[in-house]
Amino acid sequence: MIDFIELLYRQHKHLRQMAEMMWNENNDLHITSSEWFVLKNIYEGYVTVPELVKQLDISKQGVHKFVTSLQEKELITTELIKGSKVQKMAHLTEKGIIIFNESKKMELEIEKMVRDTIGDKEYEMLLEMLKKPLLKI
Repeated sequence: MIDFIELLYRQHKHLRQMAEMMWNENNDLHITSSEWFVLKNIYEGYVTVPELVKQLDISKQGVHKFVTSLQEKELITTELIKGSKVQKMAHLTEKGIIIFNESKKMELEIEKMVRDTIGDKEYEMLLEMLKKPLLKI
């Protein structure tokens, strides 16, 4: 029997794969799920490598790999900032903002597909449940 945590993980993974596939089938610029995750977090204001490492829960080397890839695709720019330590800061380019906004439309399509699959009432219930903390700590 599959446990609760595994079910959540599988659903999340499936939705991320669906989003990546839909994007890559309709665009010449291919972006991986991990790159989308980094792009989204930069969009939300996590712009230094240490912030991204903490937020994404991946290694510093992993963050650098995705940041470099996104730079090569001209979706972000980086600059070194000096403070108590020298850190790399990332910003979305104009192209990155356009791509990110286009991806939001695709996410709405996926949400509609989920709603159509499970039904309106169940979809609304699922949203309400997922907004609540799953654990009391």
